[in-house]
Amino acid sequence: MGQTHPKPETYFKPNSDKSKSYLFTNLPPAPRMYTDNFWRKGNDAGRFSDHAIEALNQFRQLKLELLESDNEKELKIRELCMKYRYTRIPLDVDKDGYARGFFLLESISYDIYGEELKEYGETLIICIGIEDSDALMYLGGSGKLYISLDNDPLKVLYNYKDIGARSSDVFQNTNY
Repeated sequence: MGQTHPKPETYFKPNSDKSKSYLFTNLPPAPRMYTDNFWRKGNDAGRFSDHAIEALNQFRQLKLELLESDNEKELKIRELCMKYRYTRIPLDVDKDGYARGFFLLESISYDIYGEELKEYGETLIICIGIEDSDALMYLGGSGKLYISLDNDPLKVLYNYKDIGARSSDVFQNTNY
């Protein structure tokens, strides 16, 4: 039998070092699951508004897999980005305890085109925002959420339905 851990939202114990009150401490080891309530309660830097949680839930409900054409997918993604532009939505808590999120932006000219799409097995990849570390966030027509820092190759975080709901190896095992 494996070790059991309490739900993540029970871990809002204030950090004893007041200079680091923005860090989440005593979280169970990754992989972790997060609830909307976890993000609402947050801490000094990791609290998200009801508007952000609404955007997060709308993002999870895009239903890209039900759309047949890339044009339909692109339209739906861009409508969501426009409706919630500049909203910071949660992603994960990284290995150092920082709450990670990203800002949805309505139109960024860093979409992926041509041969690069084939490299990722996609027919559509749209730049949808900027992560806290200034990394660009992308959403593929397949539903994969990608991140790229400093023109690095795209890294898959997870499926868009899992955004803000589970931890990603990228934030747990790299220096993003």
